[in-house]
Amino acid sequence: MPDWSFISRIPWTQMLIGAAIILLMVAAWISIEHRLDAHRGTIDSPDASAFLRGKCGDVMKISLKFMDDRVAEAKYWTDGCRMSGACGAAAAKLALGKSPEEIADIDHLAIQREVGGLPEEDLHCATLASGTLQEAIRLHLVGNMGNMRFGKGDASGRSIQRGSSDNDQRDDTSLGV
Repeated sequence: MPDWSFISRIPWTQMLIGAAIILLMVAAWISIEHRLDAHRGTIDSPDASAFLRGKCGDVMKISLKFMDDRVAEAKYWTDGCRMSGACGAAAAKLALGKSPEEIADIDHLAIQREVGGLPEEDLHCATLASGTLQEAIRLHLVGNMGNMRFGKGDASGRSIQRGSSDNDQRDDTSLGV
């Protein structure tokens, strides 16, 4: 018969206090990380916005606001993993201050470099972020050209639409885009 008397000698109070402290530290770290991410969120009246669902199921939205044909504000939103968030933040950060033509050069490799590298299983996150950014720019350019040629669009000339890149699946569900 095994001797279970060692259980009564375990300092349960200290273990529970230690576990509670670790839990509080992790919760504080997560809270601070989300509050300090200046690029996370949405823009009320974006000039360009795209919404994609990746093959992994993660959803990403990137919204851009332009001033003098340069990105003055960029925000991302994702329901995905931590790496999707990091890649969305990198895409938004890389877009700031750039013209649509300069943003066309931001691909998944640039996002991977900005993040500091990604594990093999998370490379699709950079592809999703770059595809969403490229789709936002494409919709912005197409929308502005259509507004100039045909006088169509709303008063702000916005081009807001769900889209997809070659590596992502088109999602036509309404999620408040």
